[in-house]
Amino acid sequence: MFKKIETLTGIAASFLLFLLMVITFIDVIGRNFLNRPLPGGSELTEIVLAGSIFFLLPSVAFRGDHIVVDLIDVIRTPLLDFIRKLLVGILGGALFALIAWRLWILGGMALGYADRTPTLGIPLAPVIFAMSILAGITALCFVALLFRRDIHIGNAELERMLEAEGIGADGVTGAKSEKEH
Repeated sequence: MFKKIETLTGIAASFLLFLLMVITFIDVIGRNFLNRPLPGGSELTEIVLAGSIFFLLPSVAFRGDHIVVDLIDVIRTPLLDFIRKLLVGILGGALFALIAWRLWILGGMALGYADRTPTLGIPLAPVIFAMSILAGITALCFVALLFRRDIHIGNAELERMLEAEGIGADGVTGAKSEKEH
């Protein structure tokens, strides 16, 4: 199920990023060559950018590709890996559930006030509700990390560098001792 969500949100985010490129291209050409910027270009850019970010968040959370600060990667142990995975799943899930809840309330307020963008008059409530739903899906993806055994949350680039230097995940060199030769 999460793979389908990842695929669908990835396709939607890709489309929105392409749309962002087209909007920016039209706006720049109109502004620089025709002295007529795209009406509502900044509004469209803001909405499309927010959409592309929120559509990508579930995929990033599901794959464990979020930003990792590698303060303790050198002293990794299986216990620390488990604790880190637990903290990432619980805290990520809780924080994105909080974001989803607050966005839902904000969407309700925008709906009640009939908030719209100033130039194009695009209703904001559907955008905010969509962001709330996607934040909720992201929260579920973070919780799903707790039950996945095929995912490792860490710094893949650091691990490759350590491996190239002959240092294992436990921080000990992989060189054989005199007795092993």
